[in-house]
Amino acid sequence: YTMACKKYDYCMALDFRDSFFQENPFRFLNAEAQTEMIFQTHGIRFGQKVKGIPAHWKMIPTCADFNETLAEEYRTCLTDKALINAGGIIGKGHIFQQLEFIVTGMAKEGCSDQMAVNIGVYCNLWSNVSSVKVFEQGTGPINTLGYGSKYLKLGTKVSNLDCLPSPVVHQGDLLNLTASAPLGGCVTEAFEKKSFPGEGYVLVPVRRPRQFSEGSLFQPAQEVLLVGAS
Repeated sequence: YTMACKKYDYCMALDFRDSFFQENPFRFLNAEAQTEMIFQTHGIRFGQKVKGIPAHWKMIPTCADFNETLAEEYRTCLTDKALINAGGIIGKGHIFQQLEFIVTGMAKEGCSDQMAVNIGVYCNLWSNVSSVKVFEQGTGPINTLGYGSKYLKLGTKVSNLDCLPSPVVHQGDLLNLTASAPLGGCVTEAFEKKSFPGEGYVLVPVRRPRQFSEGSLFQPAQEVLLVGAS
């Protein structure tokens, strides 16, 4: 990735066999120009006794090379954090090299690459990285519909919790996406054009959706998706 991404602002590492695109995720990143690495999560957290967490939690001693002091440090920084899914990562090219060092240096039998990513991010094992962002499930450019997911529908499209289409849907094969969404549909499918500096325009919902307690809304600069001028 370091070599292939040199000429790009961002690259995406994605589990392509269980993902599909509804929008261009890199348009979303116009609002994230200073962020060096972006991760997305499941709808479950370390410390919960729900499917998916115990299997990861028991890997901690192995990930820490059976150093109990280090293992306890990992438990402390992971507790209450949302489980990052390692199958959808966006970042600047040079940061992928650091991610490789973290994962290959820690992952082994009994310590998955996904657990290594979670420890690396939440326990801050980076060096010279100024900005890493972890999006809660249902927000951000990748919407992972695995463990504990919540989502809405905008027509036939899967949407984030702000009622805008999820640019990338990951693990949608685990759910019946032809059925009604667990949180229902968005209140409106009507959008209006709003001029954008330079080329293109933005599409803004005419009416804001009802507010949900689950997840967090996009920041104001992220409430719209840039649409190309073509």
